Amino acid sequence: MTGMILQSSPLKEYDRRVEILTKERGRISAFAQGARRPNSALSACTILFTFGQFQLYEGRDAYHLQSGTIQNQFEELAADYDALCYCSYFAEFTRHFTRENMEAPEELLLMYVTARAVMGGKVSFELVRVIFEMRMMMIQGEMLELFECLQCGENDVNTVYLQAGGLVCEKCAKKEETLRDAYPIVLSGDALYTLQYILTSELNRLYAFTVSEEVQKELTHFMKRYLGRYLPVRFKTLDFIE
Repeated sequence: MTGMILQSSPLKEYDRRVEILTKERGRISAFAQGARRPNSALSACTILFTFGQFQLYEGRDAYHLQSGTIQNQFEELAADYDALCYCSYFAEFTRHFTRENMEAPEELLLMYVTARAVMGGKVSFELVRVIFEMRMMMIQGEMLELFECLQCGENDVNTVYLQAGGLVCEKCAKKEETLRDAYPIVLSGDALYTLQYILTSELNRLYAFTVSEEVQKELTHFMKRYLGRYLPVRFKTLDFIE
């Protein structure tokens, strides 16, 4: 199976328990017997965020890792505390949505290109976070309408009503009784275009841009409001990046 190690923890004296996000079967747990022994062939392929091909067999109660072929290990993460914290947050975010026996090709590719972006250093960690969160929410079917007014279809709109699920023009907002007291988020043209790009770009081009500090602050504020409404979960790893 093609996959990435999202979690790796010691078990007993010499074993490891890993969670692997796989393209074919989603997020699965597996036991790697003897992986903590000095000369174990499983030692390297059970390191956190290792990406590659994993050979597993399904036992009566769990999967067991037989071998792995490493394609990318992101070993630089061990020396960069901030990068490790952000990737750990992205892994926890992904683990929240993925399940066993549910294919996860987009989630896996998103995790992979995100880890590469973190280690590439060309895009700030804060922007990587916005991009990752926005695209993962889209994959999970929680996308906002950010291209035209939800009511009339007008596309020259920059005001988001989270309560309505996306852009609503001023005229339609005045007509909609439930929106009269709602708090609108007015986006600049650059911020709105950035969000539209995140939603429509191919995954391998997702981290091919940067934004100004002002737009970054705007996007961060927007995402906190968005996730606060549609994903009311407090991830433990946020304590290390906020």
